[in-house]
Parts: sequence; structure tokens; C-alpha cells
Amino acid sequence: MRGNGNIQQRIFGKAQLKRLAIVGLIVLFSGNCYSQVRSHVVSGSELEYGPVLFEYYQQDYFNGLVEHGYAQAAENRVAVGAASQLLAGSMMLRYGMPDNAMKIFHALLDENSNTEVRNRAWYHLARLYYNKSDKPSANRALNRIEGEIPPALHIEYHYLASLIKNDGNHIQAASESIAGLSDRLPQYSYLLFNLAVTQLRLGNVLDAVLNLEDIASYSGDNRELQALTDRAKHGLAQMATQAQDLPRAWAYLTGIRTTGLYSNRALLSYAWTAINMKLYNEAIPALQLLDQRSIAIPEVQEAKVLLAHLYEQDGSPRKALKSNLLAEKAFQQGLASLDRAREIIARRDVPREFIENLEAIMDESDWYAANASVDYKTLTPFLIDLMASHPFNETLKDLAALYALEDNLIYWLTQTSEHKLILGNAVDKTVQSELQELLQRSDEINERFRDQKAEIKLTTLTLEQEEKERFDVLIESAEHDLMILDDKIKQLKKVRKPYVQPAEYVPLVDENHKRIETELARTRLFIQQLEPVMRKLVTAELKTHEERMRYYWAQSRLAKARLFDSTLLTLEKAKSQSDAESSESEKR
Repeated sequence: MRGNGNIQQRIFGKAQLKRLAIVGLIVLFSGNCYSQVRSHVVSGSELEYGPVLFEYYQQDYFNGLVEHGYAQAAENRVAVGAASQLLAGSMMLRYGMPDNAMKIFHALLDENSNTEVRNRAWYHLARLYYNKSDKPSANRALNRIEGEIPPALHIEYHYLASLIKNDGNHIQAASESIAGLSDRLPQYSYLLFNLAVTQLRLGNVLDAVLNLEDIASYSGDNRELQALTDRAKHGLAQMATQAQDLPRAWAYLTGIRTTGLYSNRALLSYAWTAINMKLYNEAIPALQLLDQRSIAIPEVQEAKVLLAHLYEQDGSPRKALKSNLLAEKAFQQGLASLDRAREIIARRDVPREFIENLEAIMDESDWYAANASVDYKTLTPFLIDLMASHPFNETLKDLAALYALEDNLIYWLTQTSEHKLILGNAVDKTVQSELQELLQRSDEINERFRDQKAEIKLTTLTLEQEEKERFDVLIESAEHDLMILDDKIKQLKKVRKPYVQPAEYVPLVDENHKRIETELARTRLFIQQLEPVMRKLVTAELKTHEERMRYYWAQSRLAKARLFDSTLLTLEKAKSQSDAESSESEKR
């Protein structure tokens, strides 16, 4: 839907698309359900409310809230209804205004007895609490939903419940409902995956395997679903390995892409499965592919040690020694990268720059397998697991909202001098005398034009019929322009006195400027409180990486020392044997 909207905007332009959406594609309200679609506009109120829905479906929640506020101030019948309040609360929640959204939802619960409205309010409250990482409150909110779930919220409700209710209480209802859901919906695959994880946790392995198999059968080109498919196949491979069914695990692993978010885990699992099946030659290429990737990735660190061990077991001590030497060097470089990453996160503007570059980072196809080249890429490979954490993502979202708010406040604060200049010029303007002169000149010009028009008409009487018709068209156009000008002059003549700026404007503008300064200071205080939280989470993740990297580094050094000792013992043994043979030859 979003992609189609962007294409339409490029073809028609946003203004034309907006008119089309209001007139032809408006989503209308029926009762208390804002998701029901009608085939035509029933009232002028619904037509006027169209811009709110247009911005909502374009996911432009700021402008959607502005349009909703305007409609509400104009006492639009639709805007003051319960369904519209739910829509406004949903937009506030998505825009990062949870406190305002919570007030709306609680007000609807207190004032409205309609079951559908209450169910929607409880659902949005559950989402709000989940975004705050308050799962107990989110679970309580979901439990308050009674009766039939609105069709538009059916899959969203079950998906949210699959994230919150991980104790198995929701699994029966979800299993019964999932058969009626369309696999074309984007949330379907994620709901299926979460359901499989819950089933596996409860020991229902067969149903979990069937659901994961359903996900693994995806063959489309959606990158997000491809990554989920790889994850499902990797999970199936792990389950098969635990069941000692190595051929089946091997079949799942061979179906996972060698690039993608889960390729690192898949390659390592592939190597271990090959080793367990005694297919050592099959394991080495997978480990060599991992060996070329960033040392920041845990699977790469394990692969380096495992590759050297395989060479040693295969009777190639020279390859094993070389592999350990290269691994030791790579671990040293990895630890140096960790130190640089700590320096980066300690810099003043890094949280802001990291968030601004986050979308670009996540859009790159293989950044997690590449060597870091710029600052935020030096930091990013160490944060793969952390960025999958819900609390860390919520911290980033809150910081992003605060940065956007700070930028907006700074912009409006810079307009202070312009506002004061406009107000000052408005006070000094005295245009009444100039207006009278303008009106007098306009009357004279208008009279002169009328005389000239009469002369032109008399002149055209002597022309040929074809030329006369041409002049008639020009005269009619000129008469139309003169009529418009005459109308404007009449309007100006009605002005009895010049515009006087209201006295309350200046103090009102000054008050708003002071309010902007207060809000800016408050926003910066929140940023100062939240940035250390992000830095602390990142620092803890970097410490975990360092401990693991030092462990594997020690393993490489021990293996290198053992190989050196083994080589020296072999050389000494060969030398002793050679000396003994030389002594026997001399005796002979």
C-alpha cells in the first residue's frame, strides 16, 4: 500500500492525489468503526474529514494530527466521534506521544459503553504498554478485550498477543484463528513464527515444525520475509540436530542463503553438522567463507578457531599453524576495533549521528559481513544482537523523537527575529492615503479604457467579417478583465479605515517564544538523561564482545603454542635420529 501511494504521488503529485483520495477513495466511518469502507460519501462532514484519513494512510501522522485538530476545532461531526478519537490516539501512539494517546484511550473507556470501541481502546493500550516494555500491563490490557474482535484488528491482535502472552495461554485461540487468516498479510508469517516458538517452548514439537515448514516454503523476493525464512530453516535444522537426524538438518541448512542476516549462524551450523557427519571437506568451505567476514561477528570468531582445529585434525599442521597465526592477528585487530568503538560511542554527537544513519545502515544488504570502513560502521557490527532487542529499539525511537523535537524547536526559535520584524512593520504601516490615490488612479484608468473600447468597436465596424470576429474575441476578453478589476476596486472602496494590528499580538508572540525556549530546555534535559542509557547498553554489549573475543584469542594462542611445541619436538626427534644414524655410520 505504501509503495503504491509513492508511485501515485510521483505520477499525479501530492495535491492531485489528495483530491482524488478525498473524493474517490475516502474511508468512511460507520457507527464506531473507522475501518469500515463505504462506496460513497454520505455527508459533508465525512468529506471534510477526508484529509485526516488521507494523511493516516500515507503514514504522515504529524499532518494527520494537524488535520484532525483542525476538524475537531471546526466541530466536525465525524471528528468528535469515538471512532475518530481512536484514530487520533493511534496516530499519537505511532508519532511518539504515548501520554496523550493514553488519555484518549482511558477517556473512551470511561465514557463509552460500545464493546467494539472498548476493545479497540484496550488493544491500543496493550500496544502502548508493550512499547514501554511493560509486559504485565500489556497482558492485563489484552485480557480486558471481550467478545468478537473487530476484523480489521484480528491479525494485529493475535500478533501482539503472540509477543506478550508467551506462557501458552493464548496458543489455543491463536491456533484456531490462524487458519482463517490470509497468508498475504505481512503479519501472518511473523505470527506463525511466534506461534511456533511458543509451541516449541511448551513441548508441542510437531505443530511447531509444521508452522516453521510453512514459513520455510516461502519463495518470493521480499527481503524481510526471506530473512524470516532463513531463520525458520535454521530453527528446523537445530531441532533436527537435537533429534540426531543429521541428514534432515543438512537438508535444511543447504537451503539457507549464504548472504543475509542469518547466514553467519547457518554457515557455522552447517560446518558443525558436516563435522558430526564426518564430512570434513564439506565443513571447510563454509568456515573459509565465514573466515573472510568481520571479526566482530561471534560466529566468525568461533569459525576461525574451528577452521584451524579442522586443519590440524586433517593432518595439515602447517595450514593449522598458519590459520592460528592469522586468527591471532584478526583477534588483535578485533580488540583494537572494540577500543575504537568505545571511543566512538563516547563522543558527544554519536547517538544523534547513529540514529540519523540507522535507516541507511539497515538498508545495506551485507553490512554485517563487510569490514567496517567509516565510524558508525565500525560500531554497528558489534551491535547486531543488541539492535534486535526491543528495549534498545524503544530507546532509539525515543531518542529519535527527542532529536526531531529539538530540531523543530530550534527552527522556530530562529524565527523570533523574523516574527518581531513582521510585527514592527505592521505597526509602522500607514497605507490609507496611498489607497485613496490608488483608487482615484484606478477610476481614471477604468474610464479611459471604456472610451478606448468604444473607439475600437466603431473602428471594427469597417473591417471584414473574419477580422471583425477576431477583434470581438479580444474585446470580450478585455471586458472580462475590466469587470474583474472593477469588482476589486469596489471591494477596496468599502474599506473605511486601515488595518490596525491587535494589541495582544506582541505579548502573545513573546509568550510563545518564551514557551519555545522552555520546551527546548526541557527536551534537551530529556536527551541528556536518555543518551547515557543508550551508551550504557552499547558499552555492556561491547564488554560481552570483548570477553568472548579474548576467550577465542586465548584458544588460538594455545593452539599456536601447541603446534610450535609439536613442530619443535618433531624437529628435535628428527635431529636426534639423524645424529644417531650419523654416529652408527662413523662406527662402521
